Amino acid sequence: MSMTLFFKTLKRNYKLFIIFYAVLAMYLVMMASMFDPNDIDALMSMLELMPTELLNAMGFAGIVTNLVEYLASWLYGMLMVGFPLVYCIILGNRLVAKMVDDGSFSFLLSTPLSRTKIIITQGVYALVSVFALFTLVFATGVGVCAMMLPGSLDVHAFFLLNLTTMLLNMAVIMITFFFSCLFSDAKYSVGLGSGVTIMFLLMNMLGGASADARILKDLSIYGLYDPLELVRGQSMLWINLFFIGMIVVLFAAGILIFRKKQLTI
Repeated sequence: MSMTLFFKTLKRNYKLFIIFYAVLAMYLVMMASMFDPNDIDALMSMLELMPTELLNAMGFAGIVTNLVEYLASWLYGMLMVGFPLVYCIILGNRLVAKMVDDGSFSFLLSTPLSRTKIIITQGVYALVSVFALFTLVFATGVGVCAMMLPGSLDVHAFFLLNLTTMLLNMAVIMITFFFSCLFSDAKYSVGLGSGVTIMFLLMNMLGGASADARILKDLSIYGLYDPLELVRGQSMLWINLFFIGMIVVLFAAGILIFRKKQLTI
């Protein structure tokens, strides 16, 4: 990979990163401030006002008994997959297809960098950005909870929660990256990259809302992810390995396709 290209890519995309981190940090602070360890029943009674099907679709189902379970259900059940999904769609398209579409790649291909080095650098940046996003979210969560609710957060469980959430979103950005490598036209890259990933999210929501549609949840990559059960001790080893496998396969496929395809620049 090329460190020069990596930092140029960082310079082009750091504002996008800051915006999404700020949004996630804001929601994290808001959720932590709403938690009262002495009155969990009042928090749960708020959910009774909403339809059960909607709660299941949004990932709010289940009784929570402590801070990490509360965050897993109320924050990581939807917000920590929904907002990063948008980030992955935008960034995945920006890294390849948009640059081909607007002619930026003509400059890169005029440099001594090979196609392989260019595309590996862009893919590595995609993964590093998601890693950095969830590292900051984890650090922010630990810091905020330590200040607002000292001693209430199970840091180990919160770490495992963020690890699996990060791997899920790395798989998502590799889906968008793959389609960005496959298509030179940004409209097709965005259409397929966003369409597939949003479809997976909707399948998970519909499958959660209705027992008759459970198969949709089972077929979605989001259906593998149960944040509440994760923080309660359910092993995520095989699920994490599945996400890692997706990341490797999609990254490798994107590289191979980009190396061989005709570029209209």
